[in-house]
Amino acid sequence: MLVANVVKAPELPANEVQRQQSLESLNILETAIEERFERVTRLAARLIGVPIASITMIDGGRQWFKSIQGLDATETSREVSFCGHTILGNGPLVVEDATKDERFSDNPLVTGAPHIRFYAGYPVHSPDGQNIGSLCVIDRQPRTLTPSQMEDLIDLAAMVDMEIQSKQMAVAQMRMNEELAAAKRAVLVDPLTRLWNRAGGEEFLARQHQLAVQNREKFCIAMLDIDYFKKINDTYGHSVGDEVLREVARRILRSIRNEDFACRMGGEEFLLVIADPLATDALQVAQRVRETVRGTPIESEGHSITVTLSMGLAYFDPAALVAPAEVIRLADAGLYRAKETGRDRIISHIENGA
Repeated sequence: MLVANVVKAPELPANEVQRQQSLESLNILETAIEERFERVTRLAARLIGVPIASITMIDGGRQWFKSIQGLDATETSREVSFCGHTILGNGPLVVEDATKDERFSDNPLVTGAPHIRFYAGYPVHSPDGQNIGSLCVIDRQPRTLTPSQMEDLIDLAAMVDMEIQSKQMAVAQMRMNEELAAAKRAVLVDPLTRLWNRAGGEEFLARQHQLAVQNREKFCIAMLDIDYFKKINDTYGHSVGDEVLREVARRILRSIRNEDFACRMGGEEFLLVIADPLATDALQVAQRVRETVRGTPIESEGHSITVTLSMGLAYFDPAALVAPAEVIRLADAGLYRAKETGRDRIISHIENGA
């Protein structure tokens, strides 16, 4: 978390109570990162050519980042937020050079890291039309937006609005978000990768199991492990290792579907729950994850590192009366065998009779 002093805090909007209620009703705060939002911030950074882009929710005394590219942060104080000013209007807020803007020239996010110079933000909305936050792009150099870049920012903010309304995710995850208070959700998110953590995975599986039994549908559990991760840490250092974990998490999310689920189990191990009612899709999804992770080297601190995964798959079949914990054990056995037989491969329980 970035620490800052109180300087020229944005005013509270006249409808602050209603705005906050609308934000809380969405059950989006303290949730794990989602590819549908990560995609938007990646596009914003790439289209506008900036190092930092975020989807920011203004929540009480803080701004919380649902998705952020280019910074390793989850929130900052609302008092120093640029986005707190953005939600006061209904159009874009553009700051071409923060050092020359009296609202921001003494802001600690300008005078210190991340050394903001340029900012452009556009409000994002709850389904009832409240300004709950913004999509913003940030540069460390002064600059001016072109008309086409402004159109891109507005269009992307509209995409965020659509995603907020659509709630496209696994039904079990939607239930988890709705049933758990924000404070409870917060302890279920891994602080490094911002995926759900092991406890979050257990919460999800409890609901997924119930749904699978009710609907008589199969699903697949995949256990994933980064190959030779200790060697990465030993060779390049733990800060590079942390960036490898973050990037692998992002690539996993990029490869799975809205109805699937990912969590970090701990260390370099991840768990996927792949929706597959007819037991026909899981291997294809797993192959896509594996290929996406290994397809492009991960760049960190001047190093270019090719990363591979070993994976084990096993199905939960409600007709078999087997608990999810047993399916995890079978997937783990497949993972162990994938490592024993050369790594960088997928072993399926069904295919290999684990």
